[in-house]
Amino acid sequence: MEHLQCDLKCLSRDILADIMARLDGSTLASAACTCSDLRGIARNRRLWKQLCNSTWPSTALDEAQHLISSSTDGFRRFYADSYPLISNDHKDANNYFPIQPTLISPSNFALFIDVYYREKCITSSVLDGIPMETDFGQDDDTTTGLMSWVLNCPFKVVPSDINDEDIEDGDDGHDFVSLVGKADDRCNELKEGIRLSWVLLDKKRGKAGNLSSWKPLSVKKIWASNGDYILHFGCIIPVQESLQLPHNLAKCLIVARCNIEEKQGYLRWKEVSMHIEDTSGAYVNGGKSLIILNQALYCSRSNNRHAVEKGYIQFEGRKQEIIRKKKLEETLADWLCISFEVVILLILGYRILPI
Repeated sequence: MEHLQCDLKCLSRDILADIMARLDGSTLASAACTCSDLRGIARNRRLWKQLCNSTWPSTALDEAQHLISSSTDGFRRFYADSYPLISNDHKDANNYFPIQPTLISPSNFALFIDVYYREKCITSSVLDGIPMETDFGQDDDTTTGLMSWVLNCPFKVVPSDINDEDIEDGDDGHDFVSLVGKADDRCNELKEGIRLSWVLLDKKRGKAGNLSSWKPLSVKKIWASNGDYILHFGCIIPVQESLQLPHNLAKCLIVARCNIEEKQGYLRWKEVSMHIEDTSGAYVNGGKSLIILNQALYCSRSNNRHAVEKGYIQFEGRKQEIIRKKKLEETLADWLCISFEVVILLILGYRILPI
């Protein structure tokens, strides 16, 4: 029986490189495992840089060039870490995460944010260091005090440059997106059309992770406003027991608020923010949030978008269970207080009123 054989050596390296430049990341990685010739081409930094730039346009911005390692594995590792989504399938977080540093600074991280509509990127942003609302002065005591204040306050990241609420159409080269579909079906159009990527990068270790669910987990209209919508993205992060969070889980919630002009359907972004919650719905403070974000970079990953959504639904189920138990405890406490007051009134009435 005659065996068919494809001799890659008959093709020039330039042709092979041009073919492989048209592949997606997973296919490119698979092709690299077939033979040494393709493996050598697949390790080309330019291929992975081009792939990252097309997948996350924020990585092509000037601000991003010095953040991703200039080594051969820089963009390849960034793609491998950031393309799959964070999954909370891992059972034992204490044995999974590496030893945490004693102090995690917001300046250790960088954020790459991209928003898409119908597979077209409509806005990108790069943040070198997690932005702090407080400006630290030069005095060491003041800096230490402010840092302590930030680490103990509820944690929230609000990129200031993702806001086109006050920009007129066409200013600064900005063209507003006009949503397709009927005006009374905006929520469904936003859920099907909008995608968001929020990549966190540890600049020192070169480790990255996508904190977004890619697809909106929920879309709600704010009825009291004129065309405002709230979109929720995010992921569920398993955490160590030392953080003392309920169920050893935390939710990284990315909230995008936009406004849609009712007649023409123009989409304007008002705010995109991120914060960390526990299963009781309470905001996690800055110190614990930085530890959780660092742990998120070492969580298991999955390309199964449905599994990520399922984990989010399970988290919300635990959250509702905690809220229900808390309301029940508050109701029982109220009834006990009322019963105690009634008993006191009866005793006082018995002693005051004549027999």
